[in-house]
Amino acid sequence: MHKLTQKGVFKGLNLENIDFYLLDTVDSTNNFAKEKPLNKDYVVVISEQQTAGRGRQGKKWYSPSAGNIYMTIKFIDSNPAPLSLVIGLLISEAMDKISGQKINAGLKWPNDLLINKKKICGILIESEVNGDAVEFIVGIGINYLLPKKESWWGEIGELADILPREKLINSILQSIIHYSENGYMDWRDEWEKRCMHMGIELEAVSNNQKNIEIGIFNGINEEGKMLLQTRNELKVISSGECSIKGIY
Repeated sequence: MHKLTQKGVFKGLNLENIDFYLLDTVDSTNNFAKEKPLNKDYVVVISEQQTAGRGRQGKKWYSPSAGNIYMTIKFIDSNPAPLSLVIGLLISEAMDKISGQKINAGLKWPNDLLINKKKICGILIESEVNGDAVEFIVGIGINYLLPKKESWWGEIGELADILPREKLINSILQSIIHYSENGYMDWRDEWEKRCMHMGIELEAVSNNQKNIEIGIFNGINEEGKMLLQTRNELKVISSGECSIKGIY
């Protein structure tokens, strides 16, 4: 495994605006970033391994030292777009840019990235209030190599030649910083173009597993909420309320 280097990861970035940490191991890059004050515009934490990685809804994110990506960027986001969906879009776009449009990573609402119908990237966004500002902690995990016992996840190790780890991390950081400073006007249209289940019937299962809505996925609104056309009405559903099934 080729270890990450500061030169490769931060190429072209203005390090005067970034407090960065390149680690061999950490419990969680999100936890580490939370503990660091935002003295500059961004805190970036990248580790070769996590001993207590986390996903959405408290799920464990298996994080071995196997050449995967475990990173967190902490910053203040004043843009109106829903950060969770935009981050998934930016990562998908970064994969296209680095690979020369050879990667077809589909988006599954709200922010999963899938290749060959398997999830290859997880995103965990947390926030903390610091005085008058809200600081966002954006955790990103991308699987290049996982053991067979984790085979329900996807991995992109076979794409490493066209999607080198350092270049992908660098492109993601460039994209997030550009978004933070400039916004993203047509993010909704671009997200829907990459959505793998537009116009498809699916199940929206509540987080307590007690309620199921069946309908056609009709895209998202400006808040990133799902527009689900059921038999009787168009429902607007938040990602904090449910997850979707029946896509793959």
